[in-house]
This record gives sequence, structure tokens and C-alpha cells, in this order.
Amino acid sequence: WYHIPAYIHLKTYLYPGTLDPIPDTALINGIGQFNCDLNRQCSYYHASIRLGQTKRFRIINTSVYATITLTIDQHRMRLIEVDGIYLNGKKYVQSLRLNPGQRYSVLITSTKNSNRNYWIRATMHPFIDYNNQYHSAIQPNARAILQYVDENLIMINSSNDYMAIINRSITFGEIFSDEPQLIPMISNVPIGGNVRKYFFESQHKGSKPGYFYLNNYTFVHPTNRSLLSLLLYDNLQKLSMPTAMHVENDEIIDLIINNIDFAPHPLHLHGHHVWILAQGKRNDGYVNETTLDNIKYNLKNPIYRDTFTINPYSYVIVRFKADNPGIWMLHCHNDWHLQLGMATVIVESPTYIKEFYTKHNLINQIPIQCQHHS
Repeated sequence: WYHIPAYIHLKTYLYPGTLDPIPDTALINGIGQFNCDLNRQCSYYHASIRLGQTKRFRIINTSVYATITLTIDQHRMRLIEVDGIYLNGKKYVQSLRLNPGQRYSVLITSTKNSNRNYWIRATMHPFIDYNNQYHSAIQPNARAILQYVDENLIMINSSNDYMAIINRSITFGEIFSDEPQLIPMISNVPIGGNVRKYFFESQHKGSKPGYFYLNNYTFVHPTNRSLLSLLLYDNLQKLSMPTAMHVENDEIIDLIINNIDFAPHPLHLHGHHVWILAQGKRNDGYVNETTLDNIKYNLKNPIYRDTFTINPYSYVIVRFKADNPGIWMLHCHNDWHLQLGMATVIVESPTYIKEFYTKHNLINQIPIQCQHHS
């Protein structure tokens, strides 16, 4: 949550040397507790659970910027789903770190005997480099209540050492689940055959933040023609813009992405889930064509999801199969970075798309559909 409207922040953010806008507070289901000294009746979201019950909670980080760490006092979370993909259910965590756009489902089992409620805590983690921007007005924590409904309940301000849990979750350790530790129920990673490899870099240019780029170019929206119009009406070569990447039907694609930046980036690919074959930790360095052979791939049961993390000064290697024709954006899910061009376009099966629209006489309907959808 920002007290100042986003468009005002963006105007300032476009100037070189301006730091990422830091949120004023966090919210849980739209409710926060910013400066409760001004309002002694701060409210909390209530999530109910019965004694002896196991309940599924669906969690999404809808923030434009902040990574969120979620904890529930004295309760473990059993991970069962990520970005719509079911897991094997064997992973339990005390805290869950979510980058913007990421989704999880967890199972919470109530205690057998309880005469009290428990805090659900969401804590923002702006990048450590910006911690000196914090001041007393920032409220990085939001709380909700896990409410037991079968007893006379007393609200207890339990600490549960939750800050220690959160601090450990920032680093890679057993207390929080890394993406490579997530095991899907079924993986079916495509292997064998010819795999096309693309090397990407993500970085900011100029003074901080400058303008971000992905695939060595800052993404700029076309000024007067949609990508679909270019694809359908003109020669395909006109789509060979610097930010576009062409793949053909049923190709297997590996994206090797290096993060030459001090901040992590949550990357989201439209139209696909990707298999995370390898993911470096903070400061693990970069991968090139020479060092790629030294990287250990997980081809047995890698997690696949549509929003994945690339850590600071490190790399990630993801794979997808080109089985969904379309024009898909790959972009940072940190909206400030996206606004400054951290995106690229993957043009998938362009010949098939053009033939499909021509065969079914759909080209003339495009302007009508555009008007219909404003």
C-alpha cells in the first residue's frame, strides 16, 4: 500500500538517480494496521479454523513491489500447490516467502487443544540496499488473526520468535522453501531432442534505477501498431524488433537468464509454465556458454510455475515447450521495473498464427474485437 498514488510515484521514478518507491505498509485481504496510534480500533482480517481441522489457504502476493514473508504463530504450513501446479505435499515450512505475482496453497492443521487465537503475520522485504530509506512512518508488518471458533477465545500478543523466523527466511535455509526444493506431483519436463538455448541479461542502465532491460534491450511499447497487427498484416520480418524472440511450434526452449543487479527479480512468462532446471543463490555469479556445462540441471522432477525468481548477481535456467501459439510477454513482476522496460516479447509459432487467422477468416474481426474490449 502506498499513500501517494502510483502515477505520482512513477513521474518521480522516471528521473535518473531515484530509488524504487518503498511501500508505506502491507495489507492482508485489504486490511492493515498503519499507525494504530491514530486509530485505537485498528481492524484485522479473521481466518477461522476449527479444532482438529485441516484447512486449505490460498495465498497470493498482489503487491507491485515488495516481497512478502508470511508466518502463522505456532503453526506449520504444508505446501500443496504453487502457481496452479500441485505439489507432492511433503514439504512443511514455518515461513513462506512470496515475490509479487506468486501464488501458493498451504494446508494448516489446527492444534488439538487451544483456548486462544494466533497471529498471521505478513512482513514486507524491500531490498536490503534501501533499508536506510526506512523511517518511523513505514509500517512493514501487517497482521491477521487465525481464529479458533470452537472455544472461548482470548487474543494473545504472541511473539513466537517470528522475527527470527523471518530473518532466517531471507537467506536460503531449511526454514523457508527454495523454488528448487518444491517437488510437483507430476513434472513431465520435456527432455531429449534439440533444445534451443537463449542467453538473457537483466540489468539497469545508467544511474539507479535508470532504465531496466531484459534481453539486452529496454522494452518500449509500439507507438501505433499492435504486435498482432504487425504479425497478421505485414511481413514477419517487421517483427524482428530488438525485443522480440521468435520460436517455432513444439520447440523446446531453455532461457538462461543472468541477473546483473543487486536486487532479486520475479519474472513472469505469459502463456506458459516453465520448468526451473537450475537456480543460483545470491552472488553465485553468472552463466555463459563456456560455464553452462558446469551447471547441474534437475531433469528428474523440477518444479514448474509461471512466476519464478532470479536472485541478485546470479542466474536461473528455465525451460518451456512452444505448444501455445501467441505473442507472449516475459517481464519482471515488480511493476516499477516493468514500467521502466524490464520485459521482452516471445513470438511463438508466428506462421501458424497467420495461417490460422487466414484459414478461419478472422483477420477482419480483429478491429471489431479490439473495439469490443476497449
